[in-house]
Amino acid sequence: MLKRTWQWVRRPSRMAWSLIFAGGIAAGIVGWGGFHYAMKSTNNMEYCVSCHEMEIPFAEYKETAHFRNQSGIQANCTDCHVPKEPWGAYVMTKIIATKDLYHHYMGTIDTPEKYEERRLHMAQMVWDRMQANDSRTCRSCHDFDTMIISEQSERAQEEHPKAMAEGNTCIDCHKGIAHTLPDMRQAFAAAFQDLKEQSADAELETAAYALETMPFFMEKDGERPAGKLLPATRLEVLAKDGDWLRARVSGWRQEGADPVMYGAIGQRILTAAMTKPAAEAVEQGEAQVVEGTGQTWFPVSLEVWVPQDNLAGSIDPVWDYAGSLYRADCAVCHPAHHTDQFLANQWIGQLKAMERFSQLNKDQNRLVLKYLQYHAKDAPDAPGMM
Repeated sequence: MLKRTWQWVRRPSRMAWSLIFAGGIAAGIVGWGGFHYAMKSTNNMEYCVSCHEMEIPFAEYKETAHFRNQSGIQANCTDCHVPKEPWGAYVMTKIIATKDLYHHYMGTIDTPEKYEERRLHMAQMVWDRMQANDSRTCRSCHDFDTMIISEQSERAQEEHPKAMAEGNTCIDCHKGIAHTLPDMRQAFAAAFQDLKEQSADAELETAAYALETMPFFMEKDGERPAGKLLPATRLEVLAKDGDWLRARVSGWRQEGADPVMYGAIGQRILTAAMTKPAAEAVEQGEAQVVEGTGQTWFPVSLEVWVPQDNLAGSIDPVWDYAGSLYRADCAVCHPAHHTDQFLANQWIGQLKAMERFSQLNKDQNRLVLKYLQYHAKDAPDAPGMM
């Protein structure tokens, strides 16, 4: 029997070939049918919310217009998270989603506390995916070509034509429309800690840059600050003494505003705020009048002592951090404006108007403002700053 079976396998007859072919077709039909059934049965809202981890996002979703609205049209979980076409993207999305089963059994987000810890990470993954595929799932319902812009809200009438002209995608402006926005402050704090660690071993040979608002002193080991340096302020290194640095801070001050030092003539880029004794110790150059405004400005410099903590040896990582803050914070509501869209002084009002929507703290906001001003349309030519 074994011999006959072996011979049949080695030299199958026409009947055997027919059986093999028919069996292959049957197996293919059953396999494809099973695969298709599995895809469809896991592609509905009931399946998506069957895990208790989904109670939190489901509760958030039920409070939005995608769940209940005046037209009665509902966009459920898969409408937003699973592309209907092309077929390859649909299948790949379902395959990638199998990792959710792993995290379900591992208990990665099985409590509200764990969920909040992972909220930013999960949101960022979805934002990145939608950014990469041009918000494919959004466009299955919303399309620029079929919009009646004139009947939209005043803000939409202003923003949608710009988005169309600039090639922006839905997720650029519409984060948080179905689920609570993550607390970005956690990520901002982690990024700053990374910057501090990166700068800790920096060689402060010729220049140093403040990572945050920091006090300066007129003498080493001083107890009473003579003022404060704003984030990204450049210091010319003069000497090192233990944990202290003697340095020169330079800039401009406007006539009648002696306690304030700015980064460029005619531009209110805050560099340092000084006490009266420090302001009186400033070395001041010849007056210069700004054409157009008639304002009188003076080039100034001051020798100071500062602790070596929170100083970077290069402006590049500081700008990288500031740029990431700006893009991440602004992009929650709209695409971040290009830095050269406004003048240095105009950026002050722009950022002030957005403070109530921002998750940046006061010092982060100061750094972002300085980043925008030094990369503005009329960016000053400050040594070591660009």
